[in-house]
Amino acid sequence: MKFNFYYSFPFWLSFLLISVAFRTFAKKPKTKGVLLLISSSFMLLAIPNFTPLHFSLVLAVTIISFMAGRNLIAGTEPPGSGKNKLVTVSAIIIVLAFLAFFKYRFIQDLITGRLQDPNLGASRFIFMVGVSYFSFKMIHFIIESSKKKIEGPRFLTYINYILYFVPFISGPINRFNHFSSQIVSPTPTDLKTDVKKGAERIVHGLFKKFVLVQILYPHTIGQQGLPLSQLTLVEWIIGLYAYALYFYIDFSGYSDLAIGAARIMGLELPENFNHPFLKKNIRELWMNWHMSLTGWLVEYVYWPIVRKLRNANFFREHPISLSNFGMIITFVLCGMWHGETVNFIIWGAYHGLGISIVNIYQREKRKVRNPLIINYFRSESSRLIGIFLTFNFFAFGQSLFILDLKGIKLLVARILAGF
Repeated sequence: MKFNFYYSFPFWLSFLLISVAFRTFAKKPKTKGVLLLISSSFMLLAIPNFTPLHFSLVLAVTIISFMAGRNLIAGTEPPGSGKNKLVTVSAIIIVLAFLAFFKYRFIQDLITGRLQDPNLGASRFIFMVGVSYFSFKMIHFIIESSKKKIEGPRFLTYINYILYFVPFISGPINRFNHFSSQIVSPTPTDLKTDVKKGAERIVHGLFKKFVLVQILYPHTIGQQGLPLSQLTLVEWIIGLYAYALYFYIDFSGYSDLAIGAARIMGLELPENFNHPFLKKNIRELWMNWHMSLTGWLVEYVYWPIVRKLRNANFFREHPISLSNFGMIITFVLCGMWHGETVNFIIWGAYHGLGISIVNIYQREKRKVRNPLIINYFRSESSRLIGIFLTFNFFAFGQSLFILDLKGIKLLVARILAGF
């Protein structure tokens, strides 16, 4: 049986049966773990295009990452030692190679093209749902294991952490220790509270997905019924505004559904959005947008870059430049993760530069001593103007996310013509 997550009656019926069984019979940690593993296996194999082969491959890389983590935790070498680094880097490379193969077409073409008759044309893209999110969780486990910060790793708990079906497709990216503490806890959560709060989040998510998203989608850029070259500047702007709102509501709606479903089962997932379009600068927006991914990128990409370079003479004397360099590289890599075409790299650089400008602005702002200007900075007018500019910066940036280079050139030409 195959069905789409959160969009179909078979999914909700299966989820209801699993939730009842999980809360009724999973009284002991081991029983809870076994029942959750059986349930997740069934649900993942019900995802369209997720085959038993895909499932077996995920299990294989799960076993490899767990063995690496257990070796790092059990080892007597201190964090940062030669052997510790070798195991950590090797395990991360294996996970990243797995992720890259299923994420990027050119890598698949490079590998599979040599095994095929060239007369058959380009290789067909091999897609695996959820590969980014469970790969990020594996990398988190490996790195935290290398720091000896993983608490009580058990294989049954770890495999459930990776395969838990509720956030498998698009997150949120939960952390192992938090998940493990819930699985091994003998104290059940309050059923009435969980059902009430979980159902409320699910209703919010369904309303976003089936009402608000459906209203916005026909007005998004590329869906307005006209070729891009024929759109007026006003139609471009409306299309970008609609897409920014659509993107947020669609993704936050999914997060509501995942968080609500997990809560009904008695498990908590981290929050993913905190009113990002009400933030007064692009840095604050990103701190409150897809927070589980942003936090992962900051912890495992940004900070390692900054720590590696902070002793360089130039960066030691210019800490803001160091922070900005790390942020730009982080967002460029974030763009590359979203897609393999050039526009995604430009999108990442665009947001990295935007945050860098905010950092410089905030530094200069602290130097101001004029009481009138200081009062303006603290005023409601300043906050509202910041929200307006931030939303427009984000909305225009979405053009870099959804358009190819030709479409981006058309947009720039239309903007220039409008002035």
